[in-house]
Amino acid sequence: MRAFLAAFVLLIVVPTVEISVLIRVGHEVGLGWTLVLLLASAFLGSWLLRREGGRAFRALRDAAQAGRTPAKESAEGAVVLVGGLLMILPGFLTDVVGILLLLPPIRKLAGHFVLRSAARRLPPDVSTVLLGPMTVRSRRVRGADTAPADAAAPGQGDPMPPRAASPGRGAVIEGEVER
Repeated sequence: MRAFLAAFVLLIVVPTVEISVLIRVGHEVGLGWTLVLLLASAFLGSWLLRREGGRAFRALRDAAQAGRTPAKESAEGAVVLVGGLLMILPGFLTDVVGILLLLPPIRKLAGHFVLRSAARRLPPDVSTVLLGPMTVRSRRVRGADTAPADAAAPGQGDPMPPRAASPGRGAVIEGEVER
């Protein structure tokens, strides 16, 4: 259902909105200026794609040479590619979205979203190899230091006695993985 909705939006809604915006701009400024604006945005998009794509590639290369997993740089490079391609496509709505994706703060945010989406879809061992180690943030609760009631008593088949409760130790009850 989700794929169907995405396809519907990309194939029906976006072109319909783009055409209506083009007609409205054409009525306001005329056909000639509308075509000039479309060509200028396509040239600007190709120039920005080349410039920002080169920066993203250099960052990717630098991360690889430093021995770090270039996951963040790869994700931001993908966002730059999508932003540049959106600017090359004819239409003003895609131009605005493309320019926004090429802005560094939004590019970093979108790259973070791409990484999190990829990490959720991949098996953990593959995710670690491709995207690098994950940072785990957890929260501990006081009073969760006791052993479960059904745990075996020491000496009755339990190879290790339960740990004594110590301040600051507890069972992890909530956690999330972040990149």
